[in-house]
Amino acid sequence: MKAVAVENLEPGMTLARTVTGEDFVVILSENTVLTKQNIERLQKLELPVVHIKDEFDLSNNFQQAAAVVKKDSAFSHDFERVSKLAYQVFDQLNNDSAAAKETTAKLAAKILPMADNYASVNYLFDLSHLNTTLALHSERVAIFSGIIAKWMGFKWEEIRTIVTAAFLHDAGKKDFQQELIGKTLDDLDGDDLQTYKKHCRRGYNLLKNANFDEPIPTIALTHHERMDGAGFPKGLSGEKIHPFARIVAVADAYDNLTAEREGEVKKTPFDAINFFISEIYATFDPAVCVPLLTRIKDSLIGSSVTLSNGQKGTIAFYPKDFSAMPVVITDEGEEINLNLIKNFSIAEYATF
Repeated sequence: MKAVAVENLEPGMTLARTVTGEDFVVILSENTVLTKQNIERLQKLELPVVHIKDEFDLSNNFQQAAAVVKKDSAFSHDFERVSKLAYQVFDQLNNDSAAAKETTAKLAAKILPMADNYASVNYLFDLSHLNTTLALHSERVAIFSGIIAKWMGFKWEEIRTIVTAAFLHDAGKKDFQQELIGKTLDDLDGDDLQTYKKHCRRGYNLLKNANFDEPIPTIALTHHERMDGAGFPKGLSGEKIHPFARIVAVADAYDNLTAEREGEVKKTPFDAINFFISEIYATFDPAVCVPLLTRIKDSLIGSSVTLSNGQKGTIAFYPKDFSAMPVVITDEGEEINLNLIKNFSIAEYATF
């Protein structure tokens, strides 16, 4: 990675860091291959330098994903190997169900040890800007579902089933047009919204026809159901929703909440924590959310952050109550409880 003056940028260079504006709105995401139009846009913003990769290979999306985390990290290599399998599964689902089941089993076996790694939460956030393909979103949701299931005390065979179902939860999007991939309900209306909502039943039918064992098809069908009955496609509520589907629902929402999207304020895990605290007794299962919130807060302590006023600091601890935000010690030694100062927020978060 190297810093390059904006006036010296050339088409074909690849961003090594996300470019944000003063309000932390994402201008261009990390791994963007610069075009003439991108460069002109950056020049108009009068940015002095941006960070560019020294070497890059964009021939495959999984290689792009693996380059995000440290090259010497075991997680990097594991993610790359799983990504290869992830693309294969979605290619195989329509025309070779036996191969799809075999490949999915290999994928789940590789994800299980990743879900046993406490640092995986931070690694997944480093990958949060890669929300452009069904395979990568599904892979992240599978890993995070496995992490949550482990935190909840499930047995490994149950976690294997949860991981498999989580990876296949959006199988019904397999033939979606690219503009619908990575969208959320809040992004859609009209015909696009109705098409999006059909992916649950499409996924159920696809997995049934491919002879995946229950509860995997049912989880694909019900991962958008909500505890208060406000979800779809059947409007199920509470205990009528399979417990594994409740885990996948939270993992899917977390990945969507932390995904980096151009034109939107850069998200952090703290945005997700705030969301789940507000929804814990309404749309999502408290039995899933409580261990998630407890353990993910622990994983964030010691991380470097930038506050919305530009101050930098370190997360020191969380208050003992069910507070959404941590206490930060700034680089100047000031202690700031972000729960008490409402006009402050965490704008950027560095995992390592």
